[in-house]
Amino acid sequence: YVQTSRDVLASNSANIPPKVLEFMDKAAAQADRAGKIIRRLRQLYERGESEMVLTDLNALVKESLGLAVLGASEKGVKVSLDLATDLPQVAIDRIQIQQVIFNLARNAIEALEKCERRELSISTVRTPEAIEVAVEDTGPGLPEEIAQTLFDPFHTTKATGMGLGLSICRSIVESHGGRIVATSRSGEGTRFVFTLPLDTQEQSIDA
Repeated sequence: YVQTSRDVLASNSANIPPKVLEFMDKAAAQADRAGKIIRRLRQLYERGESEMVLTDLNALVKESLGLAVLGASEKGVKVSLDLATDLPQVAIDRIQIQQVIFNLARNAIEALEKCERRELSISTVRTPEAIEVAVEDTGPGLPEEIAQTLFDPFHTTKATGMGLGLSICRSIVESHGGRIVATSRSGEGTRFVFTLPLDTQEQSIDA
């Protein structure tokens, strides 16, 4: 419906601002991506299936952020990347890992809305056993009581949140053989790190 509306506008009026058509294209792409995510998650929970393909993780990070940081600059959020240059390609389900990066980045941007210092940094690094992806903000941090149950289903600090975002992120990362952790200090920000084990990735491709 969004794409059809976009086409009708484009063909019937020369006065439509290009940005409107651009945003409608993005909305249509997001709707399509949401459908793919739901199908992947159903496979993950019902049959444990994933569509594993060799992927340039740095490129996937950039692709994910292209959507996640939309509107961030207007909110005064400064986004920085520190991507390692020695990363091998890894076998992952692109849609699932993209969703993890997207969720973490959007959560960080929301946490920064009322902060004086608004900085979001995303980094990748290779360790002997894994690739680590870190998403770090300069937000208010997490109270201790919230940090303890952060990844539990239906636990949320948002007035309108369902409390499933981080729980789904953990399920996705763990299904890839990795782990996700959060460290936070009150008033100094929060850092999420998830790993993708290199051995697990290589074995999945060999299989």
